[in-house]
Amino acid sequence: MTLDRMMALAVTEHDDVLMDLATPATRPADPRAVKLPVGTIVVSADDHWTCAKDIFWEGFPDHLKDKAPRWHQDSENWGYWTLDGKPVLPLGRAAPLQDFESVPGCSKMEPRMRDLDAEGVDKEIVFPNTIQAFLGFPDLEVREWIFRIYNQYSARLQAGAPDRFYPVALANFWDMEKTRESILEIKKLGLKAVFLPQFPKGADGLEFDYCSPETDPLWAALEEAGLPVCFHVGEFAKGGPGGMAIGAMVGFQPFRKVLAELIFSGILDRHPTLQVIFTEADINWVPGALQCATMLYEAFRPFLDPQIEHHPRHYWQRNCYATFMHDPVGMRMLDIVGADRVMWSCDYVHIESNFGYSSLSKQLILDTVSEDDARAILGGTAMRVFDL
Repeated sequence: MTLDRMMALAVTEHDDVLMDLATPATRPADPRAVKLPVGTIVVSADDHWTCAKDIFWEGFPDHLKDKAPRWHQDSENWGYWTLDGKPVLPLGRAAPLQDFESVPGCSKMEPRMRDLDAEGVDKEIVFPNTIQAFLGFPDLEVREWIFRIYNQYSARLQAGAPDRFYPVALANFWDMEKTRESILEIKKLGLKAVFLPQFPKGADGLEFDYCSPETDPLWAALEEAGLPVCFHVGEFAKGGPGGMAIGAMVGFQPFRKVLAELIFSGILDRHPTLQVIFTEADINWVPGALQCATMLYEAFRPFLDPQIEHHPRHYWQRNCYATFMHDPVGMRMLDIVGADRVMWSCDYVHIESNFGYSSLSKQLILDTVSEDDARAILGGTAMRVFDL
């Protein structure tokens, strides 16, 4: 299936208007024709990049070179990562990636900048495609080298597209004796944010608990560095009949667990300046999560351990943000979420992205909120949170 056809299936609703996205000719011709408030800097707070270069082998120490991920192109010119000669992702998960990764700007900077210009995007926060498959890699030494080399590669990309392209870094989140050094290295590279998994795995690929006091050096190091923390959808996958869609339905609504951990384990009490961004799940999940957290706080407060210092909404309003692409339902609940807590994104170049019709999503924002709030949602809040 072609990218254009897949985008055609991602029909987007704005009131009663359905857009036909079947071909480029039927998409809005000029996203910049949307009349933005004066002074608006448009920042996409969630875009994606595919590293289509064999960057790891050369940088790995000699004793680990045979364990380095390798980049391959198949006979149809599809690229993929391998370990021990085997693809990192199974075919079922790789196929959708291969479709949008065929867009040149997914892995090449010059066509990417042209696409962003056409979409009216001035700056972008950029998450990796495929590299996150190594978040739970069981060989921790190999994982650490993958992350370090990817961060160095990201810093070079950022320098090559100054003031526009800001990759999110991967930190050592599993070894509390090394995590501060890892995060300070990221800061020194000039990268602007850290990507953490929702389901962190340490030795032997075993999941561990962010709520554990032993993880406090991680949160302390992030707070010290002043780097915001990003959680992103995409860690849940399912095979079998309906697996792709079932996995997506679960994976696109994943953040109650992490939000509850941050609030109810006391992490945000101990680290009050930590800034957390929940990425690519839109914003319509937030009111229900806050309603549930409020119920727990008010009905079960005597039983909470630890006793948190504030109402759950306090932590959302002080520490937390969510990104969205085109979320009419969420926009109707923006008074609950908070206009200062949300950031627009294009999600370039994912299948479910705004790429090709960002004017529609921008117009919905302009139709819903004041000029000051629109200016913040479309880029001002991201400029501040990511220190752009």
